[in-house]
Amino acid sequence: MSLHAEQFFTSGFPHQLAGVVIGNSFYSQAPDSGHRLRIDFYETITQHQYGGLRLSVVHPDRGKIDTLALSFKEYGTFRARDAASGTYDRDVVHAFPGGAEPPWRGGDFTSLVHAVHTYAGMWGFPAPDPMVRPATRVAGPAPAPSRVRGTAARAR
Repeated sequence: MSLHAEQFFTSGFPHQLAGVVIGNSFYSQAPDSGHRLRIDFYETITQHQYGGLRLSVVHPDRGKIDTLALSFKEYGTFRARDAASGTYDRDVVHAFPGGAEPPWRGGDFTSLVHAVHTYAGMWGFPAPDPMVRPATRVAGPAPAPSRVRGTAARAR
């Protein structure tokens, strides 16, 4: 699939969370609690069509604690893009295999980023200063195996 996820999480989506991109997901770890945050695109009922971002908080010992879906439509992410092009794609991203251009280009992520920071802050991730943008993030090593009975961390 051509989501260009690494490019999205490192330069397209202006979040200010420290972390790494592995596969099509962004991972971050809270400094005090050890909670891990995973952010990825969630697929709609239509193949290669993504309706927003899914945020999951995972505890290293107890597994998944909470999941939240943030839709592009709810946050008006692609409203201006769709209006300018005269097409109304219902605020989704179409990521067909082999696409050269990032399908999320032209999105206004301001409200969505605020929602991500609010959710992350609830779980102990440092609240970012809205005026400061961190250095570009890069893909890193896979997360350590989970300590939950017999499961291991895996990229999706």
